[in-house]
Amino acid sequence: MAQRHPGSRAAGTGRGRRSARALGVIVGVVLAAAGCARGPEPSVPPIPMSSTTVAAGPTATPAGPGPAFRPCAGGLECASVPVPVDYADPAGPGLSIAIARRPATDQARKIGVLLVNPGGPGGSGIELVQAGVLPREVTDRFDVIGFDPRGVGGSTGLQCPLGPETPYLGDPDPGDVADEAATDEAVDRYALACGQRYPELLPHLGTRNVARDMDRIREALGQDRINYLGFSYGTSIGQTYAQLFPTRLRTIVLDGVVDVTKPGLDSAQAESFENSLRQFAAACSADAQCPVRADPIGVVDRVGARLAAAPLPVAGTSPLSAGLFEIGVVFPLYSPTSWPQLAQALAAADRGDGAPMRALAAAYFRGSNSDTYNAVTCLDNAWPTEDAQVFAAARATEARAPHFSGNVLVSGLTCADWPAPQQPLTPLEGYAGPPMLILGTTDDPATPYQNSVALAQRLPRSALLTYRGDGHTVYTNGVPCVDDAVNRYLVDAVLPPPNTLCQ
Repeated sequence: MAQRHPGSRAAGTGRGRRSARALGVIVGVVLAAAGCARGPEPSVPPIPMSSTTVAAGPTATPAGPGPAFRPCAGGLECASVPVPVDYADPAGPGLSIAIARRPATDQARKIGVLLVNPGGPGGSGIELVQAGVLPREVTDRFDVIGFDPRGVGGSTGLQCPLGPETPYLGDPDPGDVADEAATDEAVDRYALACGQRYPELLPHLGTRNVARDMDRIREALGQDRINYLGFSYGTSIGQTYAQLFPTRLRTIVLDGVVDVTKPGLDSAQAESFENSLRQFAAACSADAQCPVRADPIGVVDRVGARLAAAPLPVAGTSPLSAGLFEIGVVFPLYSPTSWPQLAQALAAADRGDGAPMRALAAAYFRGSNSDTYNAVTCLDNAWPTEDAQVFAAARATEARAPHFSGNVLVSGLTCADWPAPQQPLTPLEGYAGPPMLILGTTDDPATPYQNSVALAQRLPRSALLTYRGDGHTVYTNGVPCVDDAVNRYLVDAVLPPPNTLCQ
């Protein structure tokens, strides 16, 4: 989700699903439009022409001795790369970026290195490499490099004093003045505590610095050029890297594009989730085994109304609130393989048992670093700075996406009060790097398909590959038409024919 909040531009930019089989790594406090993370799917909680050829460049010699790799979990090799906290002060405080390498199986025919990011913001590239989701055609020919972006995992991961669930423990209901005020107060407490713990780091967690860190990794590995694969929020990193270092790329694949031209508060993602909820309802109604098949969306509305009146107690954890219910519904919508799980949780909540839906909400937050999700999203986008503007935008979204407007309210208030100045990303223009392969899924809930179309239109030498289907991101999800095209592009640097359609 980008994400990951549905109302914010990012998520996917909200948080994202990490891989179709790997959605659990999702990141972010909510589904902001920023992006989403790719990792284990929610179905396994608690944890996705012109033939332009670009020749591989010669391998560079690292400026220093290079990273000191050591064996680590999953049969990988791990190391760290030093970077400055503030690139404007390179001699100032520093931090270490954790990286992991899966060496190419066929070293004699190795093409180079492939850096990967699963999404978020807040997803771990190291976990993505550990998951082993990339096909053999790729892992044979590339050293696959995962890295934890600054603020994630082994790279000074954030842990704010109050948990990112804090604003969702009540009912973030746009249009209800009392609920808006209570949500605003909860967001203020969360943001203030986070700013007090990380006053020096928060201003430097934006995606431009993540891209600069990625180039330090390239230098440390002794590479003149790299290959890059980014899912969901990872496409923000890819676009930013291409903007700053276009000649340092050999190939670049962006799956589930975040549109960096949009403001933070944008209803497109919330509307995409609303569409996915309708898709879920249609599939459920046609399935005799679906426990809420008589009226799936009616059950969502009935449970939501009940929770707005009083949260459902859940043994061993906080109650299932209306806010957490919204998150619990969002999480399995990232992938159709998790729709049966959503149906079961809805049926249980309708019977008065909130535990399954509460577990879905917990898995959403647990998947990756939601504090970092908030920090990056609030820096990368242009957000309203007045609460009244946020209330108005959330109320307007409720008319078009009534089941997901609470996320818009929370994300907008969080970034309006975030204790670090905004540094909005800018669109990629005048790009001088290699042609990109851009993937878009027509019914992607977290990063709307039009995002991929718009980016491809701005980059006329690149190729758009469309997958007609559901779910957030598609490469490595078992669609041969997609996987074959991406594998060929990465290995041979040959784009598929223009406007290729897979289904």
